[in-house]
Amino acid sequence: MEMNAKKIIGNVLFIAVLLLIIGRFLSIAAGTPFPLSVVSSDSMEPALFKGDVMPWMPCSIDTVEPGDVVVYASAQSWDNEKHVVHRVTSVRETDGERTLITRGDQNNYTDQAGPHVPEPPITGGMLKGRAIMLGGQPLKIPLAGYPWLMIHSGVDALTRSMSWGQPQPGHHYGVFVPAVVAISLVVAGAVLWAPGRGRNMRETLHDCILGPERLSGRRMFAYIFLFYVVFLMIAASFSYDRLSASMAIGEAAPDSDLSFGTLQATSSSFPRSVSVVNPSMLPVRGMVFASGDIARFLDTGSAATFSLDSGERFSGNITASIPAGTTPGVYTGSLIIYSSPYWSVIPESGVDTLRSWHPRGAIVALTLLAAGTLAVSTFLLLSLLSWTMEKSRLVRSYLAWRLLPVEARMPSSRLYAGAALIARRLRRSFRRTLSWLDTTTGDDDAPMRPIAVSIVGLLAGAPLLYWRHSILAALLVASIVGGVVAYLVGCRWRSQFLYAALLTTGWLAGMYAAVSVVHVVRAGGSLLVPLASSMAAAGVMLLMYAALAVPAALLFWLPGHVMHSIREKLNPVVLLRGCDL
Repeated sequence: MEMNAKKIIGNVLFIAVLLLIIGRFLSIAAGTPFPLSVVSSDSMEPALFKGDVMPWMPCSIDTVEPGDVVVYASAQSWDNEKHVVHRVTSVRETDGERTLITRGDQNNYTDQAGPHVPEPPITGGMLKGRAIMLGGQPLKIPLAGYPWLMIHSGVDALTRSMSWGQPQPGHHYGVFVPAVVAISLVVAGAVLWAPGRGRNMRETLHDCILGPERLSGRRMFAYIFLFYVVFLMIAASFSYDRLSASMAIGEAAPDSDLSFGTLQATSSSFPRSVSVVNPSMLPVRGMVFASGDIARFLDTGSAATFSLDSGERFSGNITASIPAGTTPGVYTGSLIIYSSPYWSVIPESGVDTLRSWHPRGAIVALTLLAAGTLAVSTFLLLSLLSWTMEKSRLVRSYLAWRLLPVEARMPSSRLYAGAALIARRLRRSFRRTLSWLDTTTGDDDAPMRPIAVSIVGLLAGAPLLYWRHSILAALLVASIVGGVVAYLVGCRWRSQFLYAALLTTGWLAGMYAAVSVVHVVRAGGSLLVPLASSMAAAGVMLLMYAALAVPAALLFWLPGHVMHSIREKLNPVVLLRGCDL
């Protein structure tokens, strides 16, 4: 049995980052919360500091207990939903409904009392999710959110409120600069971090973008453009709302979301108001058009195209006009509202021109134009990064050759050489400590043992996962029990323990994520909402898997190592048997 944990964990991290990126874009399109919260205040210190990133998972209110850190939508946020991350101090039953009382760790009052405007008790509808708890503290990535806070402050300056009917300010398009930079940095970071042995997806991308035999500019641009086209086409297929519309000539009109009543030839209806709200975090641009039999009678007027900031609301009037000679009867159809944050790279006049040409064709054309614009920006940034790294390698090589005689004469060269030697020894020691994460060979005659051990570990940890909702406690128990069982059933190779640890971690992470996905699906909503939340939750759990796999493997190995060491002392014959524990 051959295992290379570094390759497995590296590929899992790559997939996790990819899922988080796609889930983030889908959550923007769906207007749903993303399960990574950046702390923007000091109300939860010392558990959470400003700038910390806290992953969380959607959950049911029935599973929340006092001491848990939860994320809920503030009742005071009005149109622009604001999320609060605070700790649950008590759970109450109000009129037969379970509610939560919350408080920031540094606050003297609960959110539902005190000198500030109080929040109502947190209900199931307000609750968004629960932090992944480590003991009594939420799991976090310290200070990793400071770049986002700086970008967000820049976005606030760029996305100032617009007045309807006024042209879009030119600097408004700068809102996409942070997005393009972030995407490029994520891609670059993914391809730059790679293990020293073997080839995986990150190394392949590294060679394609930054390696000596990298892809040509045209092929690289084609791949980037294809990625954006596929992604934006998928997002566009969900980014719309539909209102049924009806009217009649000479008879009663049927009920619908937007009814223009009974009209006569050469007459016009009273204007019907249509409101559009942008719930996402980015500004959007969109258009309104009609389909069906009623389409030729409707005039969308100023509501044909619109641009909205985050949380902004727009109302437009739709009028039905009946020309002379129209056949009496009932006319029905739909009013379709399409919008996308990525269309903001296209001037509003261009959106209006394409809509006038063909509404449905405009959706495809705008998607292709937006994909081309984003692909050009990403391609230029990656090309600049590749050029900079190549020049930097040449400069370092030249300086090393030119300064070699100088360094040999400098008194500090010995000190520098000593420090470098110590650093090399530390790196060698660290690599030797974790060397068993590389490929190891064991007994190929018993491949089913690690699978059976992982199932035993799952059965040991599942009760804690079910009753305590703590994946870390469940993994601790499952790893120790699994390690003991693995040695008792005859596992004597590190690869077997490693395989069992990776499987057990995968089972527990999958169960933990499945509970959140089931809750999201049960909550209802359009298909895009559970899809976005599920992909984001899967990305978070894959990150958790990558972070917990190595500790789980060490916990699995430790009981086997201790038990085998005791056996060797009691019976030296054991030393002659094959084992690398």
